[in-house]
Amino acid sequence: MNKATRSWLGLFLAGVLVVAMAVFAVGCGTSETTTTTAGGGDDTTTTAPPDTGDLAEDQTLIMNINTEPPSLDPNLATDTTSVKVINQIFEGLVHMNYDGTVTPAAAESWEVSDDGLTYTFTFRGTDTWSNGEPVTSMDFKNSWIRILDPETAADYAYMLYVIAGAEEFNAGEGSADDVAIDASDPTKLVVTLVGPAPWFAEMTSHQSFFPIPLATVEQYGDKWTEPENIVTNGPYQLTEWNHESDLTIEKWTDHRMADEITLESCKMVMIIEATTGVAAFENNEIDIQSDLPTADMARLKQLPEYQLFPILGIYYLGYNTTREPLDNADVRKALALAIDRQSIIDNVAQADQKPALGFAPEGLPGFDVFKQSFLSPTADVAAAEEHLEKAGFPGGEGLREMLYYYNTSEGHQAIATAVQEQLRQVGVNVTLRNMEWKQYIDYLGNQENDFDLFRMGWVADFNDAFNFYDVLRGGGGNNYTGWVNDEFDQLLNDALKADDEAARWDMYKRMEEILSVEDMPVMPIYWYTNPELVKSYVEGYEPNPLGELTNLWTVKIKKQ
Repeated sequence: MNKATRSWLGLFLAGVLVVAMAVFAVGCGTSETTTTTAGGGDDTTTTAPPDTGDLAEDQTLIMNINTEPPSLDPNLATDTTSVKVINQIFEGLVHMNYDGTVTPAAAESWEVSDDGLTYTFTFRGTDTWSNGEPVTSMDFKNSWIRILDPETAADYAYMLYVIAGAEEFNAGEGSADDVAIDASDPTKLVVTLVGPAPWFAEMTSHQSFFPIPLATVEQYGDKWTEPENIVTNGPYQLTEWNHESDLTIEKWTDHRMADEITLESCKMVMIIEATTGVAAFENNEIDIQSDLPTADMARLKQLPEYQLFPILGIYYLGYNTTREPLDNADVRKALALAIDRQSIIDNVAQADQKPALGFAPEGLPGFDVFKQSFLSPTADVAAAEEHLEKAGFPGGEGLREMLYYYNTSEGHQAIATAVQEQLRQVGVNVTLRNMEWKQYIDYLGNQENDFDLFRMGWVADFNDAFNFYDVLRGGGGNNYTGWVNDEFDQLLNDALKADDEAARWDMYKRMEEILSVEDMPVMPIYWYTNPELVKSYVEGYEPNPLGELTNLWTVKIKKQ
């Protein structure tokens, strides 16, 4: 899902593999109907009201989200900070649970055709938007057509390429009418895919598949997500947004889940400096601090409030392959080989991450098939020097100084400094520059800008390596490298139509070989873990390992 804005996130813990496989099983389906219902409305299940015996009177959570969310528009948001808010105030077809399973959300059930190509989602007919208008299948179709519309220029449009006709429309080579989404019945959404993507149901928990209130969007334009204008369908509503400072969401009492929800409100503050955020946590000013300073990790890991959550993702450096000398694959390989990943983990990040030797993380289905071994946990200086010499820069001679950009964070700065020193050992000089997150994302979107290296992270949206490889699709909205490889892009398209897992994994093997052995458009650093400080009285808080979706509606504040 998402560009990761946090400093740490690393090793995908072994136990999550069991969860991951469970998710994959849920996502697969030939001819079956999901009939489990989420509580409230006309559903057949009943949920007991929350036990209030040991709950605090004030059910307000205060958490640091570190930075201003770039966008609360589900069609435009691409980062984890924005999604932490969007996931509370909007609701997709399904919910992603902490254990990786999907359960009904706006859709009370769904059916999958025998060939795996057609999904039929059924709505209750009783859910409404916060303005009282009914939530219908057309709200989803409107959203999906809008994100695919070339004029929207949405970075995440490619997520919907699994739908027949979607890629052609987004490329300007087809029409909206050709996109295989049928919303003729307000209570049913029928979607036809280009291939049997077994992860499609869980994929719709991603914000790019959320509905939008089209009339509101058209009325207010860029201001439609401001608190005074926004219309939402999730269990919480955005009630206040002091830009660059904080925002507040409050439980929507008319949502069908309201009777099950204990947490009344959440104030999300935007403290950029990790040390300042930790100080606020220790002074009892905030309840959750997710960005932990590297210099203080040893002490913080000893605190009872320290928690390490599993997450499936990668911290990496991208190359601007449109600028010399990084248009030379041997130079890119040399830089990647010169990095001591284990040292960065042990001495800088310090959150038990795992060295990333490829782009798609360990723990994904089929990893043993597509993993590569060109890179190693520690630096291979001799191999790095060989590639520099092959590129015509022996000992780094003749190489210009390179600019390494990162978004403002003490953790990113510490890693950048370590990388800078390690590259100096092979004759490569790097200058470090940082920007605030929103400006940073806009800046990377233009390869003509002066960056050479940039820091980025990616956290899974669904449990398949396709989600990672699609990030580097040529011309894709999340591909800031400028790199295009026709064979790689064709394999992406072919993977959607693969007959079975084995065939798809073989394609992934070739794709990983292109990325991690031949072309190296990115430099993997480590696979994420997710360490946070969480007050002991906060119960039910657990970021999901797939996509880092945090369902605040399960949180309760206990008496202190």
